[in-house]
Amino acid sequence: MAFMRVKVQERIAAPADQVWELIGAFNGLTKIMPSLIKSSQLNPGGTVRKLKIAGAKKALQERLLKYDTATTTQVYEIVEEPNTPVPFVNYTSTIRVKATSARACMVEWSSRFEPKKTSSKQECQEMAELVYTTGIEGTRKKLGVGTAKKKAPAKKKAASKKKAAAKKAPAKKTGAKKSTAKKAAPKKAVAKKAPAKKKAAPKKKAAKRC
Repeated sequence: MAFMRVKVQERIAAPADQVWELIGAFNGLTKIMPSLIKSSQLNPGGTVRKLKIAGAKKALQERLLKYDTATTTQVYEIVEEPNTPVPFVNYTSTIRVKATSARACMVEWSSRFEPKKTSSKQECQEMAELVYTTGIEGTRKKLGVGTAKKKAPAKKKAASKKKAAAKKAPAKKTGAKKSTAKKAAPKKAVAKKAPAKKKAAPKKKAAKRC
């Protein structure tokens, strides 16, 4: 199969250095995703970690390829061996943390891999996205900050304001109709008085003939 790419990019309302300290720690996955990674052990050189994944019998080994504190970037790969507990092979992943302000940053977690012959593209994408979103959300919880999704209610308030404005608009139109009706009323009154003058004229002529 051809190579696939998956990327998750989310904002965290915390300083970049604090976020990097957690999500960039090569042996710190148990801190940010304890429900998914049950244990993590480093080899003597500190470049290979052995992960115990929840629900998997066999451990997964990953090798650190790059760790750059200046650019807050980490690159790692899965160590190829038979029957790994993941649906992909030739897997390489990158974590980047970019400051957007003094109190916020953007986390980008991406990967490039090939699905196993026994795995579908959808299965691979869902697995990768689960790991990345779990790690990012776990970092937020450790830092005690909320998710960006909490901004959604603000949109609902804006929508309710638009609905309220739409309801007020018809009221102005009905007011315009009422004022038009009032202006038309005097015209009807004048039309009724006009015939009364014409009937009075014949009576005067009859008096002169007598």
